[in-house]
Formats: sequence, structure tokens, C-alpha cells
Amino acid sequence: MGSDPAVENHARQVIWDFLLQRRSGESRKRYYLVSYPRSGNTLVRSYFAILQGRAQLSVYAGDVVPPQGSGLAPCLDEIDIIKSHELPANSDPVIYIVRDGRNATLSFLQMSLLFGGHDFQQLDQVCEAIRWLDRQAGSWSEHVAAAMRASKTRPMLFVRYEDLVAAPENALDSMIRFAGENVATEVLADGVSRHRRSDRYAENPYNGFGFKPPAGSIFDLLQRHRRGAYWQHIFDERSRRYFHESGATSLLMNFGYEESEEWWTKAVRTG
Repeated sequence: MGSDPAVENHARQVIWDFLLQRRSGESRKRYYLVSYPRSGNTLVRSYFAILQGRAQLSVYAGDVVPPQGSGLAPCLDEIDIIKSHELPANSDPVIYIVRDGRNATLSFLQMSLLFGGHDFQQLDQVCEAIRWLDRQAGSWSEHVAAAMRASKTRPMLFVRYEDLVAAPENALDSMIRFAGENVATEVLADGVSRHRRSDRYAENPYNGFGFKPPAGSIFDLLQRHRRGAYWQHIFDERSRRYFHESGATSLLMNFGYEESEEWWTKAVRTG
């Protein structure tokens, strides 16, 4: 008789939880790195793998970002940063990475496609695809709103993915100070430089760099505009309305992604 995958997964999680407990003993400071999927969690962990010179852990068994050389910041040795896409039940401090939900949702859709979760690709399917993703994994709006509520009762630092990309040293400095430590600017700059010379992120097939989608499809437009607000080239009127009605607008405005509550009424798709 074959083994039960659910039992195996539970056993792996129990073992992984035990390892996390041992790694994060009483003498260590533990911070959770939380985000909606495809919002920069792995990017942050890659930076800390360089700064700390050790593997970055996760609540998900086997989800480890390996180290790249020896550490650059010994003052971070007693800090553990643990990835999760869900807020932990305990009261440990949280660093929450927030990204423009329209881009994050589309990027999550692409990853789901590459994992075989769906076959939405045509541009006229974008609203249906977003609705499907929200049913499967919960919406960006729900995720960020839950973090906003939790921030009233637990230590939490919000960091925008876009700021992490534009000025990584500043974003890393804010996280490190939140953890009660201080790393020299030149050390942070060295860590960022080392990361930029690495191609590990692009080599991961689920990040989409080797994916060749059909011309004119959702993910063709995503890839052609991946360094910008690619949602503007993909969202149609139905998807803008749906995103607004899901509760996103107040959150987009709160984090500076929109200035007007009427953003969703404007036709911005440019092809």
C-alpha cells in the first residue's frame, strides 16, 4: 500500500517546525518575513543570505535560500528571519513586504500557470483568471488588510517591494533597525552589489525568465513590461472593477500606489 501524501506532508512539517524551534532558541531574535506571494519575499531573503552568510529559513519544509559566501554583518548572527505567506499565530515581530497588488496578482498568476495550476493565458481571460486565483489562494486585498489589522496588536514593519527594488540599501537598513541592529551603509552596498552579480533568481524556472508565452497573451505583456506597472497593459475594465470591488482601492491609496478612488474607472490598457 502506498503512503498517504497528506500524512507525509504533515510529518515533514512537524520535523521542519522542530528544526525551526531549535534554530530559533530563546537566545535568538526571531522575525517573520510575510508577504502575499510574488511580492519580494525571496528577494529579501537573498539579501540576508549574503549579509548573514547562512541559509534563510521558511515555515515551508525545504524552502531554503542558500548562503552565498561568508557573512558580511556579524551583528546579525543572533537574528533569524523566517519566511511565511501567512501571519504567524504567535506574537513574534513581522516584516511585511507589500507590493502593488495588481502586479503581484498577475505575477502570482504566472507562477501558478508554470506550476500547472491553470491554463488562463488569453488577454480577454484576465478577469476570470484573477477571480480563479482569489478563490484558490485568497485575494491580495484580504492578505494586506489582515496585515493592517494585525499591525495594531503586534510589532510590524511595512516595506514596499518597489522601494526595495529602487533603493535596496535603504529598505534593508529599515528592516535591520527594526530588528534592533545597525549595519554600515558600505556593508549594505557590498551585499547589494554581490546580489546583483548573482543570477540565481533568473535561473529559477518558476520566476518566468525562460518562459515563452504566446504573443499578445497576459504573460507576454507581463514579460515585455516586467520592470514597470505591467498591470496597466493587461487589466481591462472588468478586472479593474473587480479589483476595486474586492477592497483594493483603499489599500492601494494607503501605500501610495494610487491617488484617486476613481483609478479603476480610467481606461489604461495600452497593449
